[in-house]
Parts: sequence; structure tokens; C-alpha cells
Amino acid sequence: MMRILHIHTISAFMLGILITVAGCSSIIDAHKQKAPFMALYYSGDVKQAATDLLEKSESREGTGDELIWCLEAGTSELDAGEYEKSLKSYARSETILKDFRDRAVINARKGSVEVGAAATNANALPYKGMALDKVMLNAYKALGYWGSNNPEGAQVELRRMRDAQKNVLKEFQDEIDKLQKEIDGENIENKKNVSKRNKSKSKSNTSISFESIVKNPVIKEAYQSSEQKANKLYGNLGNPFVTYLSAMGYLLENNYGEAMVDFRNLYKMIPKNRLIQKDYVRCAKEIGDKIPEELSKISIPTSPLNTKIVYLLFFNGRAPALNQRKFQIILPFVGYTGIAFPQYEYFKPPFSSLQLNFKSNNKFITEKTEQIVDFDSVMSQEYHMRLPTMITRLVVSTLTKEIGSYIAVAAASQAGGTGAQIGAYALTGLYKWLFNTADTRCWETLPQEVEVAHIPIPANRVFTLTPITTNKTVKIEAQKSLKPGISHSGGNCTIQLKKSTKVAIVYIRALSADKVIYKLFEME
Repeated sequence: MMRILHIHTISAFMLGILITVAGCSSIIDAHKQKAPFMALYYSGDVKQAATDLLEKSESREGTGDELIWCLEAGTSELDAGEYEKSLKSYARSETILKDFRDRAVINARKGSVEVGAAATNANALPYKGMALDKVMLNAYKALGYWGSNNPEGAQVELRRMRDAQKNVLKEFQDEIDKLQKEIDGENIENKKNVSKRNKSKSKSNTSISFESIVKNPVIKEAYQSSEQKANKLYGNLGNPFVTYLSAMGYLLENNYGEAMVDFRNLYKMIPKNRLIQKDYVRCAKEIGDKIPEELSKISIPTSPLNTKIVYLLFFNGRAPALNQRKFQIILPFVGYTGIAFPQYEYFKPPFSSLQLNFKSNNKFITEKTEQIVDFDSVMSQEYHMRLPTMITRLVVSTLTKEIGSYIAVAAASQAGGTGAQIGAYALTGLYKWLFNTADTRCWETLPQEVEVAHIPIPANRVFTLTPITTNKTVKIEAQKSLKPGISHSGGNCTIQLKKSTKVAIVYIRALSADKVIYKLFEME
């Protein structure tokens, strides 16, 4: 009777864990769960995508996956022109992030998910956002407020964005340090469990280090490729787009001094960008600051940067997404084991740049956007910095599960004989197979790159935009008389500004080669 009860206890335990986590990404990885939503979004049906993603985010309220669905919903709502809904989704995201920051180091909820992570996988932990998420969240909120005709609200978000960028490196390092302590603790616990269970192997080494793991060819390739993809000039977790948007915000407040600080930092991150070079020099001259010798001969326009100006923000393509990969590794005491981990898949942007055509002094002028940030590089840099502790944690947790499996099988054998041992093998084998799932949660509606440009407001207040796939110049004559707003003709978009507009921001989202969204924000 006791033998049967013992087997039922093991079965109930395994089944209980299955039921507890079956509704989240512990079994089916997040990237696969989001595939139909992303297909809808990148097909251009952003309104339906926004509806579906909002519904999904609401269904995940209170779970560890809520944040990532809220971020996706907010972006799709912004692109659909539903600015108030977008701001609400992003506000929910901020609340979740604040809850993570403010939560005590030890409490019931945290304790349960940490134990769950060791027993299942990293998906059992709540998604707390990448460093990039925490700054892009406020950047997108600024766009939402501009779309809602609330420039004051946008400035508030830009200030929050700057604070987030300042704090993100410290928060990141604190997170890495915390994970390393957990790894060290699990290594110690595994050694104790092995020693207790098998006296003959009490001196066997069960400690895991990244130095030993990175010798595996699959992990070595992931580590080296992410290092090559990362842009070292951006700096630790640097994001040039955030810095550029910050400079824009200062200029709109007529604060050339702080804007120049941003442009100086941008010049360090992307020194060959001609637009940044010119804006740096313009700000320096405006406040009488020293101009770098190598930029002293740059010719700059005399038009102001804070009024009578059009800013263009071109969000091009699709950011990298995490896909599940597996590698085989020999674990101490266990032998060959397969482990799932996330690795980025990259996408080629549909356009090389955006061409602007407008009339000035009876001449047609052509300008092109220039890349401010490559999100492949930004995200790869963060991935590369996370990989050592992430992979080590995965391997150590896998070893913890294997040791737990060994103990369960041994206990079943003692309690119920051969039949119980076979049953325990089957249950623990199924359990390990089901939960060997990589944590592929990431913000997939971000662009692959952001390009920018700005022009003085034309005298006729009309300009035309054309996304291009080659460097060939395409001449398009701007229309002379239009109602204020946006009109389309083929692949071209012509914009007519209102007479009262002093600053215009055009947000362009290129989802694919034939799906481009244009949003016009005007400030008087």
C-alpha cells in the first residue's frame, strides 16, 4: 500500500507542475506563441493585430508573460493610430516594471517563481524586460503623446527616457550579479545532494562555469556571432536613437546646450553620420562652444533646429527575434544532455533609406534619411553581455533537474521495486522533455533600424517621401496644392502641412516592402 501511495505521490507532483505552468511559455516557446500575431502585424493589418494583442495581454494579466504582451499591444496600437489605447498599454507595462523594481528581495511570489525556474526552466520566471525595453517604452510613449496632440506629455516621457537610460546599466549589472549568486547557490546545493545520495561519488565535481560551457561549438558560435554583431562604439547598452530623441526634445524646448551634449555623445557613437556631424556643429555654434577640429570645415545650413522644421523618424524593418536552439553537453554525474537556449534570428530591412523631395527657392531639393541606430547591434550587445550567466544558469538548472530525477527514480526503486522504477523513469523523462524550452520572450514589433532626417518647412509647406531599396536617386515633383494631411500615390507619400505648423514630426513605419505606415504630428 505504501509503495503504491509513493508512486501516486510522484505522479501527482509531476502532474501538478504540468497543470500549473501549461498555460504559459514553459512548454511552447514564446516566439511560436506570437507567430500568428506577428504575421498579422507585419502583413500590414496593424489594427487587427492591435485588437488581438490587447485581448491577449489582458488574458495574461497577473502572469509572468503580461509585460511582453503589453509591449507588443502598445506598439501595434500606436501604428494603428490608436494613441490613447497605446498609452494605456504602455502605462500597464510601466506599472509591471515598477512592481518588479519595488518588490522586496524576499517575498512569497518571488520565492515561488525562483523555485519554479529551478524545477522547470527560465520561462517560469516573470519577464522583467530587457534593458532596451525600459528605454524604448518611454520613447514610444513620447510618440503616442505627440500623436495625441500633447507635446507636454511627450516631454515628460523624454525626461523619463533619459532617466531610464542613465539607470539601465546599473540595473542590468545588479541583475547579472543576482543571477550569479543563484548559480553559485545551485552549484553548492547540487554538490550536497549528490554527496548525500551517492557516497561513492561524494567528491565528484558538479560545479558549472561558463568557461567550460563556451567550449561547446554551438555555444561558442552563438557567443562569437553576437560579439561580431554588436556595435562597440555604442557603448555598454547604448542606444543612439534614444540619445537622438533626447536631443530633439531639448531642441523643441529651445535648450541648445543640453542638445549639444546629446549630439556630442552621438558623434562618439556614430562618428561618420553626416547628419549628426552637422547638428553637432550647429548646436556648438549656437551656444558658442568649441567645435572639434575635424568638423571645423563642415558646411551647415542657417535654418533653426527648434522651429520651422520637419523631423522624420523612419522605423524600418523588423528587429531580431529570439528562436529556440538546442545543444548537447556532458554534465558531471549525468552524461550527455540536450539543453534548449535562445538565439537571435535577424531580418533584412525592406528599404535602404527614405527619400525626401521638396521645393526651395524655386529648386527641387532631394534629401535622404541616415541611419541613427541598428537594433541588430543594440540587441546583440545586450544578448552577448547576458549570455554567460544565462547559459550557465540553464546548464546548472538542468543539472539540478537531472539530480532530482535520479533521486526520484532511486526513491521509487526502493519503495516499489522494478515497476515503480520504470514508472518513475517515464514520468521524470516526460517532465524533462516537456520543460526543455528556451526563453524566447522579446519585443518583436520593434524595427530593425531607425533612420532620421530633417528639413526646414518648405515655403509651399509640401514635401514628398519615397522609400527606396537602392541608392539610385528618384526625382519626384512635389504637389503644389493639397489639403493639409497625407496623400498617397503609388509608393510615394505627399504631405501638406497646415499654415500654423511650426514643428512637424513624421513617423514612418516600414513593415515590409509594400506595407508602409505614415503618421504626421504637427505642433503650432
